[in-house]
Amino acid sequence: MSIDQSHSAPQNLTSVERELIDVWQELLGTDDLEPDENFFFRGGHSLLAIRSIIRIKERTGVEIPCPVIAENPTARELAAWIDENGAATGAAAGQEVELTRWDRELPAPLSPAQEQIWILQQLHPDSQSYHFQALLHFDGDLDSGVLEAALNAVVERHEVFRTSVHLGENGAPTQRVHPYAPHALPITDLAHLDEAEREQGLKELTDRLLAARFRLEHPPLVRWHLVRLAADRHVLLHVEHHLIHDGWSFNVFLSDLAEYYRRLAEGRELPVDTKEFDFVDIAVWQRARLESGAHDGQLAYWRERFATPPAPLELPTDRPRPAVPSFEGRALRITLDRELSAGLRTFARGQGVSLYLALFSGWLAELNRLTGQRDLCVGSSLANRVLPETQQMIGMIVNNLPMGVSVDPAQPFTDLLAAAGRTLLGAQANPDVPFHRILSAAHTSRDVSRNAFFQVSYGFHDAPLASLALPGVRLSVTEGISNGSAKFDMSIIVVPRQEQTIGLSPDEHDETITLIWEYATDLFDEATIEGFAAAYQRLLRWVVQHPDTPLAQYAAEPAADPVAELISAVWADLLDEPVIGPDDDFFELGGDSMLAIRTAARLVEPLGVTLPALEVLRHPTVRELSARIAELRAPEALR
Repeated sequence: MSIDQSHSAPQNLTSVERELIDVWQELLGTDDLEPDENFFFRGGHSLLAIRSIIRIKERTGVEIPCPVIAENPTARELAAWIDENGAATGAAAGQEVELTRWDRELPAPLSPAQEQIWILQQLHPDSQSYHFQALLHFDGDLDSGVLEAALNAVVERHEVFRTSVHLGENGAPTQRVHPYAPHALPITDLAHLDEAEREQGLKELTDRLLAARFRLEHPPLVRWHLVRLAADRHVLLHVEHHLIHDGWSFNVFLSDLAEYYRRLAEGRELPVDTKEFDFVDIAVWQRARLESGAHDGQLAYWRERFATPPAPLELPTDRPRPAVPSFEGRALRITLDRELSAGLRTFARGQGVSLYLALFSGWLAELNRLTGQRDLCVGSSLANRVLPETQQMIGMIVNNLPMGVSVDPAQPFTDLLAAAGRTLLGAQANPDVPFHRILSAAHTSRDVSRNAFFQVSYGFHDAPLASLALPGVRLSVTEGISNGSAKFDMSIIVVPRQEQTIGLSPDEHDETITLIWEYATDLFDEATIEGFAAAYQRLLRWVVQHPDTPLAQYAAEPAADPVAELISAVWADLLDEPVIGPDDDFFELGGDSMLAIRTAARLVEPLGVTLPALEVLRHPTVRELSARIAELRAPEALR
């Protein structure tokens, strides 16, 4: 459907409004966007806003700062801003440092983000904190030869996989791009083993690959290893150094790998590489801008923002903080249930904010509960891919920035949402200053026992992901598997599948929201982190239902009944119901004697109580069964 067909009064649209609606409809996967509709109400989020900025610049020549879209979220409002400010932004863009192609025969400087990682790696050479790892699962008739060819095509196209890092003659790190040379894909066959031996063999191989250090002077700074578990079941182990990786890059890698595999398996030619620039050119450009003083205004913002350095977070730990962190850690993977995921998306749209902002604000509220502190500082990463050339580029471009927000429990969640939104807008308007420059400008004293400025990081990986459909094979991904390390006290990475795949067909949508919760084992036990995660989810449920109620009221409410929550979860699974209320009747929902037996069996171990199936039949609601279990667990019941 054209714009003229989809709007009731097309004659009232200006040419700029038409362009904006066209861009936003394409990104949102819709054809009925009205000029006065809020971009974020229709499913827009921060990364889609960045992508729209790039396409708008390509079509109109106007460069729009990211916060402008948040402040002008309809096509009509944004068009008015462009009409008023477009000439000025074009003139400012003309004074920018020009992006040019670097001579591949010469060593190049690292990007600011790479430099920060390189410094940390030099300070802690044995740490695996800046390794990224994932498992790619292939179920079906995988052709390992085609997969090897597709991986080599990725290496040939993206220079960062052929890049090494060295210490230059002047003591500064440099990177060098090497000519393409094909690599053989190592394959380990475990299919002849029984299931337990296969799983153990896969674990041992994974642990060995994760533990191996990268030699930065010898590319590639990525490892792939294919494991054959059965004729129709394979796992590709993927490990790479963060010097060449960020979250957006991984989705570009997955998209390209799937596209190349499809073409090679079907005997089609690979697409011609027409890009003029690659990551090393962006790194040189970023360094030139930094040294030219182009970011002085941004640095002044951060200097004023943190004129008083933030106080450290006093998290409730299981052990005293060691004088020097070991950086040892683990990670939990938590999937939010369908009801909460849908509720969060509906809430965010209703408030006109991104899903990220809703989840991030909820985490700030939970941190306030955990620490009792009102002035919080949490690290969060910005994709920083404002150039069109970076959209399909693999490399370390993201910038991790401190987000300082004050939480007042006497105010409602909507106020916290607004405060966090203002902080995010400020960061998006000043995204280019490397974190170590902010740290230096703040003149804060260093405490080697904890990360400076923030001890908790919160990331949101909603970078675009193209179709992963393969001929004869189902591909699924487990990203962010633990390598036994932790960069911070806690680091939460949110992976919202649906937001990554806006524009794909409905059958390729996954509505789940995954949290990868990395934590320092110096400080926390796994049970403690599980408790934090459960408390965070309970708070999220409450705030989306009570956004205008003071946060302090949540803390005053009785704690949730973990036994009731477990019963509800078990019944939701057995009865295939998204939500089980405390007074919903087991039998009316489709329960029967066999499901009562299965309920009892699943409750025995986690509750540590012998539960006859007959008790489930006699107490057919969550409230009644929870009360009966409490009686069975009472000391007098054991005598």
